Amino acid sequence: MEASRQEVLRRLKEAADLFISNPRSSLLIPEIRTNLGYAIPEARNVEDVAAIPGRITCAFGKSFYCMPPQFGASDHIARVILTAMKHDQAVRSAIDLRYEESIVKSLPSEELCVFNRNVETEESRSVERHTMNLMVDFCYKLWDGKSHKFIIDEGDVGKEKTLFVLGKDPVDVVKISLSLLDLI
Repeated sequence: MEASRQEVLRRLKEAADLFISNPRSSLLIPEIRTNLGYAIPEARNVEDVAAIPGRITCAFGKSFYCMPPQFGASDHIARVILTAMKHDQAVRSAIDLRYEESIVKSLPSEELCVFNRNVETEESRSVERHTMNLMVDFCYKLWDGKSHKFIIDEGDVGKEKTLFVLGKDPVDVVKISLSLLDLI
């Protein structure tokens, strides 16, 4: 188990370094900054998902992060990954990116789900930190259990519109994300 956790941290750091090494990566970072996470196999809770403490951010067009990956560092991206893993144990990594219309228009519709927070009931809105779980569950129901790569969270009042990329490994997720730069 410890070897698996160390491999997750190593691979996540490799992916984060790959992301920030691209001089244009700051174009993908939303105002809320970027979460990048990776779960151990058969993850059950937030402590089984590693992420970048404080997220990946940018200033003056340069992307960076301040601390190495840690387990339990992001409840937000962990909930996305853990919910995806309920549907497909192979999906162990995710990143959230800035919503960019030119990117979204170019994504294959069969690999994309758009989540509008209006589907939330008053009851689900009252449950703290429930939206990410609801979003991923909603998309997997639309996808009929198949795994896909992209989820758009259309946001809400005070909630930024974002694009999630899901995958099996953080390096693959980052490579997909960086390939989207060609669409801006």
